[in-house]
Amino acid sequence: MKDEYKKWFIDEIKNIKKITRNKEGRLYTSHSISSEYVPFHNKLKEYIYSINEVTKDTQYTMYNIHVWNKGDFFKEHRDNNFSRKWSYVCELQPSLCNTHLLVEGKQVIEGIFDSNTLHEVPPIQEGTRISLTIFGSSPDSII
Repeated sequence: MKDEYKKWFIDEIKNIKKITRNKEGRLYTSHSISSEYVPFHNKLKEYIYSINEVTKDTQYTMYNIHVWNKGDFFKEHRDNNFSRKWSYVCELQPSLCNTHLLVEGKQVIEGIFDSNTLHEVPPIQEGTRISLTIFGSSPDSII
């Protein structure tokens, strides 16, 4: 993803309502941005859809920015709820301790994976990690 897009998302979270996700198995802050609000949505969508074939015949309408502070985490899980077909994740800002998303045990800075794939964010030890997540679904599903 272009650095200018990363910067835009990071800057924009200051203007968007945040939701703290603090349930068993996860702790982080989330911000959601409608695709209609993102000035470069069409270009970014074209880029994302070029990365992986799993995106064929799917759509998305929301960008989710997750802020992970010291102690925040998300235990191993799958994203296969709400008719999700795939997940795109891009690290917008790494934590000081370089804790990254683990997809099937491998560090991922940016990528797309099937919604049935196990992944996790280990506890952040130092600094703040900011990531962008998109969930692709079939055209007839509602997210």
